[in-house]
Amino acid sequence: MRSGTRGVAAAFDAIVMIALAYTITGGSFADPHADVVLWGSAAAAVVAAITVLTAVPAELGWVAVGYVLFAAFLAAVRPVPLLVLLAVAYVPILRRPHTSLVRGLGLSALTAVVAAIAVRAL
Repeated sequence: MRSGTRGVAAAFDAIVMIALAYTITGGSFADPHADVVLWGSAAAAVVAAITVLTAVPAELGWVAVGYVLFAAFLAAVRPVPLLVLLAVAYVPILRRPHTSLVRGLGLSALTAVVAAIAVRAL
């Protein structure tokens, strides 16, 4: 996939996630659970899109995907398939850290676990 196409796909994913978070919450930040799951995932989607569109380190995008996985599986009462699909959508368009898909996926999994521990500790 060409870099221009990847950038358009990443920006589209981020815009859709922001629109979804806004639609579900009515633009409000009143519910802490929705903030963590929806608005946190929207922010992570923006970070992943910025990673695709700029020359920031690829690891930052994979950490963002890890946060989305955390929100999908560990922060929600039950798994949120739409967030899983968002995370999966970023996998083919993010650059590989040190040309290794396994490193990227491992970083995402580690981020999801650390985020779950951090949120539960608060």
